[in-house]
Amino acid sequence: MAPKIGIIEQLGESGLFLPELINRGLMARDKLKYYVSLLQAAHVYAQSPHHPAPTLRGEREASGIADAALDLIVPASRSIGDNIVSIPGAHLILEQIFGNLRQMLQPLRAAVAARPEMRERFEIYQARLDQQIAGAPPCHDDQMTAAAIEALARRTENGHDSVNQLAMDLQWELNRLNGSVSLESVDGATTYSLTTADRALVHAFMTGVNETSRLKFDRPGLGTTATRDSNQLTIQNDLGSSDVHVIVVHVRELTATVIYTDIHRARIRFLHDLLRPHDIHWETPSVAAGATYEMSVGSYTATSQAALEAFLTFLGSRLVFLLEWNRARKRLARFVKNSEAVALLRWAADNNVGHHAFLQAGDVRLITTALERATPSQVRFGARLDELLGPDAARLFLMSVLGIVSAGMSGGRSMRLIEDEIEAELLTHLRTTDRSVLGAAAEHASVMATIADHLAHALTRLKHGDGRPDLGRVSELAKNCEERADEIVRRSSRLLDQTNDGHRLRRLLSQADDVADALEKTSFMLTVVPPTIDQKSLAMLEELAELVNRGAREYVRCLEDARDLSHTANRVEIERFLVTVDQLAELRHQVAGAERIVRERLIRSAPDFRELHVASAIAQGFDEAAHTLARCGLIVRDYVLNATTGRAQIP
Repeated sequence: MAPKIGIIEQLGESGLFLPELINRGLMARDKLKYYVSLLQAAHVYAQSPHHPAPTLRGEREASGIADAALDLIVPASRSIGDNIVSIPGAHLILEQIFGNLRQMLQPLRAAVAARPEMRERFEIYQARLDQQIAGAPPCHDDQMTAAAIEALARRTENGHDSVNQLAMDLQWELNRLNGSVSLESVDGATTYSLTTADRALVHAFMTGVNETSRLKFDRPGLGTTATRDSNQLTIQNDLGSSDVHVIVVHVRELTATVIYTDIHRARIRFLHDLLRPHDIHWETPSVAAGATYEMSVGSYTATSQAALEAFLTFLGSRLVFLLEWNRARKRLARFVKNSEAVALLRWAADNNVGHHAFLQAGDVRLITTALERATPSQVRFGARLDELLGPDAARLFLMSVLGIVSAGMSGGRSMRLIEDEIEAELLTHLRTTDRSVLGAAAEHASVMATIADHLAHALTRLKHGDGRPDLGRVSELAKNCEERADEIVRRSSRLLDQTNDGHRLRRLLSQADDVADALEKTSFMLTVVPPTIDQKSLAMLEELAELVNRGAREYVRCLEDARDLSHTANRVEIERFLVTVDQLAELRHQVAGAERIVRERLIRSAPDFRELHVASAIAQGFDEAAHTLARCGLIVRDYVLNATTGRAQIP
């Protein structure tokens, strides 16, 4: 980024950029020579228009002037008699010539503060420039005399000064000054004319800058320049893209004076808060009329050299948190109050988290995406996060977001993983009744397991020939359990209705109730099993019942594990839960295989349609129950993995 010489000059600190000013002064000399040559070429062509007109394009480009329209000036120039030449834009060319002279003088003005011996020569050059400006040739209607053009280009004659002579003398001064300026880098700061003690102080300041500069990622800013100016060390840091956003530090003995300019008063207060650990006395001096910025000047006096260096390190480390601060504040203020947004930025700075990763990764979009994915039914256009979560939970969540994004981007994590972690964090703060509903689902599963257990025992007794009188009682018991299961679903659904949340849990309860219905219907079909049913068919139905009974018990365990898991669950706990879900899926495959074997045997060897129909219906009921249980397990799995941060730990 180009140095902000304009605001630095207003602060009286142009000596900081002496090397840059010298370079610009030498470039101004090249431009001045081109403009004088342009006027001379226009005069020559106007006197002899029958010769080809030069454009001086090469000279223009070599001097760093980009305006190609200047190439048309020479061929458009005309002689209008009495040695007067009409040159399009001549008055603008004259302005450029004198403007470049001023720029050549600027480095000398900046050097005077640190080099008092140059003051007399500078004042002589200033007087010569003022004299040349006062005696500038008239240029009415872009018309100039040949004598005026010649006077601009000539060297001194008979004690008369000229623009060209002044430019040549200033060029000599700039070359001489440039030879005395030796640039060096101190930990990334561009410096010159430092003493050994100065280098130690700049090193301390840059230690702080470099400690936290990584937090700005590819944002511009934090370029540092330092020099000894008379009896003090001056350090300047360029704070980003705003032309007036700079900080200058003067160090004299054990006192550091901080001069901070900004267009945002709130950010000035923020800097004051950041530096509160040190005893700084702040003042607000007046600025020039019409200035678009405010200035704050703070003074800190250390008790020792070590304390002074510690202060400079701390100051340097805080600067990254000022870059794009206002933009970050506005983004966060979409979700919480403005005061809370400022407090969040203060927390981020105090904990060296920063806000640049948040801005770079998508800021508002990160949070709205998490809300849409996690709670689509609760997202309202324009709703603030503190209204959804409550002020405390919203603050904690946004603190986590700033930390997750900063650590994620610094560690090279994918945006998908970062977004998943933000969504997981959001879910830990949402006001849901998940644990209550999961508890109800576990109670519902226990009722289902009771029905499945009674069915398995009934088929065992039936196979052994001693259980037929009990089939009616088993069916009645299953019906009572199914009604109890229905009541659990109704109660839990009302709870979910109050929170307007838990679409997965609502679907889980619906599917689980289908299992209870399927088992209740199967218990009824047992009461109409023909007395003459084949023992082999009964044995196969008993095997199906036992598989479903095992599945129901696994489902109960699945829900109990899910209810006990939290967002801090460790890897072992989550893996145990996932093994249970996998076992449900495996049992579903076993039931499906056994059901096909039963159906095939019945089709091939059932003695009558009644036995075929009843036994097939029982087998189908068990298959439907196992299939739905496995589906319930997957719903619980998805819910848990979206409700715990442990999903990022699973390989």
